[in-house]
Amino acid sequence: MVGPRRFLTLSICIVSAVLVNAQDFKHAAGVRLGHTSAVQYKNMLANGEALELMVSGRKDGLQLTTLYSFHKPLQFAFNENFFVYYGLGAHVGYEEHGDLDKVLTSVEPRSFEFRDKSFFVMGADAILGLEYRWFAVPMTIGFDIKPYFTFIGMRYTDLQFWDAGVSLKYIF
Repeated sequence: MVGPRRFLTLSICIVSAVLVNAQDFKHAAGVRLGHTSAVQYKNMLANGEALELMVSGRKDGLQLTTLYSFHKPLQFAFNENFFVYYGLGAHVGYEEHGDLDKVLTSVEPRSFEFRDKSFFVMGADAILGLEYRWFAVPMTIGFDIKPYFTFIGMRYTDLQFWDAGVSLKYIF
């Protein structure tokens, strides 16, 4: 038979374990809305590190981006659910570019047609952001800047520094 004192102690231990465990998460999935809008999946690793996959559409193409990031609690925040994160990664995919191929369509009268070309894309990415973990819902809300440097078919490079976005992710 369990006495009231042991029952209360056991109840407090169970509730404390559940609350402590609820402040952490392993997986999150959602969307990022911004210059590079994407569908995201984040896998939290040990010590506040995370591996994130993003599938995005940019310039009528498709890219797969992987990011390795570090999450740190915001020390001066009024709430312990604010985190700052930063990391590096890479992307691969393809992009469509118009007006790159001029084709003669008729000799008399002389007329031309411009056709789109697809290029293989790969490049380096970085990320710096602020995230609020709302465990009661369960979701995260974040704002980030994700600069990238892209090589396109070795004929064109693209540096975008202000790729800002807002992300909403479901925690599971």
